[in-house]
Amino acid sequence: MRKYTFKKKERLKLRRDITLLFKFGKPVQNEDFVIIYRKNGLDYSRIAISVKKKFGKANRRNKLRRWVKECFRTNKEKIASGFDYLIIARKSLSEKFEKSDYWYVCSSLLSVFERIVNAESNLRND
Repeated sequence: MRKYTFKKKERLKLRRDITLLFKFGKPVQNEDFVIIYRKNGLDYSRIAISVKKKFGKANRRNKLRRWVKECFRTNKEKIASGFDYLIIARKSLSEKFEKSDYWYVCSSLLSVFERIVNAESNLRND
């Protein structure tokens, strides 16, 4: 059985790493999330989560962050490794957040990660 963990090394915290993501990263989006990604040269992926204050009060923003981390932690096999990801919540998610649950947020996030996997596999095949 695989151990599901979210280690400290999988967090993207340094300002220079996030700046490199904005400068050289590629964006992929759906109606709920924007993910900016870039190869990191490591054998594991790192994530950073950005939720604007307009999303709502701190408890709502933190709840979304916890849900995104949990989704990442439990679905690592579906997410391409060796990338840095910056996950940004969009305004449309804040409007329907009270009516949505963890499963909706996770499926929406995984659909964006699936598009990244497809885009990267197409780049390798070309």
